[in-house]
Amino acid sequence: NFFENLKDDYDELLLNRALNFIKEMKRIVKENFALDYFYKTEEIIEEVRGLGGGIVVPHPEQFWPILLAEYDVDGYEVWNPQSREFTEFLINVVNKQNKQKRFNKKDLLIFMGDDCHMGEKVKDSNKRKPEKYKREIGVQEAWDDLTIRKSLIFANTDRSSVIDEYTARLKG
Repeated sequence: NFFENLKDDYDELLLNRALNFIKEMKRIVKENFALDYFYKTEEIIEEVRGLGGGIVVPHPEQFWPILLAEYDVDGYEVWNPQSREFTEFLINVVNKQNKQKRFNKKDLLIFMGDDCHMGEKVKDSNKRKPEKYKREIGVQEAWDDLTIRKSLIFANTDRSSVIDEYTARLKG
């Protein structure tokens, strides 16, 4: 985003070359980057919790082990505009985990593409992607889908309770 925001002040051809170079370097680094340099999941969770943050796992259909690992997370994004196939299944998995929860554990919250895409919110209005800029907790159309709502009823949750509970958790 930094380089894209420079297009008004610098030669577009030069910036496009720089962006292509950056993308290629990113690909090479990812291809050869040792996983030893990354923090462990537990370390990241501990740091986020220490800072008073919440933890919501996005796109869990891509991260099945996280669903099974029982990490200290606040919830899961079970619906996403790019991945709708497993929504009802994931709601049922989260609901089952909540029913089987261990003593002193908070319920896992269910999110529906509700991430706020802060990077889009700080861009100039003419450079924002409207579909990402509008993302806020509770406004995605999945909350109103009748089939999904049935699963949410069985999970004893709705958008208002998720918003209220997540807000309370962040306030601490």
